[in-house]
Amino acid sequence: MRRILSALTLVCFAGCAEIGLEPNGVAPPPAPRPILRPARAASATFGAGLIAHRKVDGLRVEIFVIGEGKVRGNLLSELKSPESRLTPPLTVVLIRHPKEGALLFGAGLPEDLGGLGARRLRGSALSPFKVSPGRDIVSRLAAQGVKPEDVRTVILPDLAPEWAGRAGAFPNATIILSSQAWTNPKRRALERDMPDPRAFIPEERLKLQDFSQSPPYGTFDHGIDLFKDGTVILIDLDGGAAGGMGAWINLDSGPMLLTGPAAFVYDNIFDAALPDKKFVVDISSFAWNARAMNQASEAAPRLVILPAHDLSTLKLSPRPDITLVP
Repeated sequence: MRRILSALTLVCFAGCAEIGLEPNGVAPPPAPRPILRPARAASATFGAGLIAHRKVDGLRVEIFVIGEGKVRGNLLSELKSPESRLTPPLTVVLIRHPKEGALLFGAGLPEDLGGLGARRLRGSALSPFKVSPGRDIVSRLAAQGVKPEDVRTVILPDLAPEWAGRAGAFPNATIILSSQAWTNPKRRALERDMPDPRAFIPEERLKLQDFSQSPPYGTFDHGIDLFKDGTVILIDLDGGAAGGMGAWINLDSGPMLLTGPAAFVYDNIFDAALPDKKFVVDISSFAWNARAMNQASEAAPRLVILPAHDLSTLKLSPRPDITLVP
């Protein structure tokens, strides 16, 4: 009798594995979706007012790819396979402003990568990094006729080395950074295994931006009109990075949003696909910001959104005043 019971037990366990009650190659259930606070609706006149409130015409945007990372696809988007190996572009954006001169969104990797390219950095899904000779941002700008001393403003969306590494290379530039990025303890916790990014930044030219008292902008909680002329609006996108910041550019052909680390790829914004939560400070805030971007595209149909590491939106919505520099 005991042998019969033992045989039945083995049959039962084999059957359980066969129908998937044991985790033999069965995918785990999906993680629960983050709970989001209520969305912020844009005013009915938001889209039409973008041109009316702009006091300067003729801005142009040029996008430079200055290097690439290396990452498994699912770290940037849950819709991508963990088996895929991506080489996401690292970008710096040049904004040519008729009155304020040359502005940069991001400053690129440090000139001497040192150990940055050889090991994974805490808080960065993209390392190791690769920069080909002559592809650094100073060299790329020189090829377009822009000298380091010509750059008047550098906007840093984050303090990570892929955004802030060469902030000190532009001797006449004011450095724009959110005050939370400079002081947030979560930001400092991420820096334990990496060079102090503040070493890249000349503090005498640093101009911190405090979003706490700034008004909403469209679907976003806070926006700061950098030049008070309706052309470049700094957007509070805290969540992907501590104190993360984007830039809304009102061009002649329509608006453009540079997301910085608040969105990695197209999927994050338009498919509500989340990245690996290890690489964002607050997954709920990341998801809220991504939803706000999607809603902004509905409120301003001409909006082009450029995620941090995805150039596909430039092909989907080509514009005469937005150029991807080869």
